Amino acid sequence: MKLLRTIDKVFWRLELVVAIAAMSGVVAILIAQVIWRYILQSPLFFAEELALVLMIIATFTGFSLMVAENRLIAIDMFGARLSDAKRRWISWFMRLVVLVLAAALAVFSVQYLAVPWVWMETSATLGLPRAYLYVIVTAELCILSFHQIVELTLSWPGRASESRELAP
Repeated sequence: MKLLRTIDKVFWRLELVVAIAAMSGVVAILIAQVIWRYILQSPLFFAEELALVLMIIATFTGFSLMVAENRLIAIDMFGARLSDAKRRWISWFMRLVVLVLAAALAVFSVQYLAVPWVWMETSATLGLPRAYLYVIVTAELCILSFHQIVELTLSWPGRASESRELAP
């Protein structure tokens, strides 16, 4: 259990750095685009595409961070009327559903990356293979699945409940 938590925290910290870097990059490139376009009268031709790539990275990383921190949005219409045991089972089952969906998306992403022509397609303005972005998204889906496995293991309703805190 301790090893799973340690690996989970390492992934969490790595993702936090990536998310902060991606969002900082979005802010920086958009500010630079405004300066170049309106002050220097020479727009950066790659700014929108780079901002979009960084935003996609930040989105997938942020979603994985939410899973790791157990901060997914939940609508609790019936929770107050249920016993704690039933609530834990429902919560555990919903985590299982998220795991199955994330794992399925990760498998499909790996299969997509196995197609050779995917690696030949390049982005319009950056000239980088689009597969690089797909690899990052696939990695985030795999890490998200790992976070869910850890969460499912720690929150098994048959065990005494353990609360986890990832934030340092």
